[in-house]
Amino acid sequence: MRTARLLLSAAERARMAQLRSPVDRDAFALGQAVLRRCLGDLTGEAPRALRFTRQENGKPELAGAARASGLAFNLSHTAGLVLLAVTGGGPVGTDVERVRRVAAARIAARYFPADEAAAVEARAGREAWDLFFRLWVRKEACVKAWGGRLREGMRTPVCLEDPGPAAVRGPDGREWRVWEPAGVPAPYRAAVALPRDTRPGALKVRRTSVAELLEGRPAAP
Repeated sequence: MRTARLLLSAAERARMAQLRSPVDRDAFALGQAVLRRCLGDLTGEAPRALRFTRQENGKPELAGAARASGLAFNLSHTAGLVLLAVTGGGPVGTDVERVRRVAAARIAARYFPADEAAAVEARAGREAWDLFFRLWVRKEACVKAWGGRLREGMRTPVCLEDPGPAAVRGPDGREWRVWEPAGVPAPYRAAVALPRDTRPGALKVRRTSVAELLEGRPAAP
């Protein structure tokens, strides 16, 4: 993890130091290092030289010379896995979660639409947790794409049908599609949200190890 921390800015190291758990500090460092390495490959900038600013809704975006690339991105991480989505400028949202024991039926009943809550309640144990997190990552990816609040996003229907991308209508009426990226290993669930008019064939997924990425060998798609 030392290699990851060397890529962070002073502000990022300060944010990392505020985290109490060593696991959380490592996850933060890894996520930011992945972001810097991939965006550095795509923009031609040195990873440590990249600068970021935040939009009014809090979403980070590239600043300085790299801003001219027009790239948009979104990062999510959980214990043991980092998911980064990069587009040529359109909005994008991501989320990844480790499937784990939670009060799935109770939380879904409080925040999800009635049909989704009923579907979670109809299942037990790991099946209930898996469906809960499958719905959750779709919702959070959408919220991060349109820059809204998570609480309002939990009420947004995200479609239970399989397979393929889910069609989602945001609170402002805009339409989105939510993909579950191929190759995400168990016990994780992940989702990527993009504008509805994004062509499915334009979505490319690349999986790589932390060691390969931090050593700079692979190029991001």
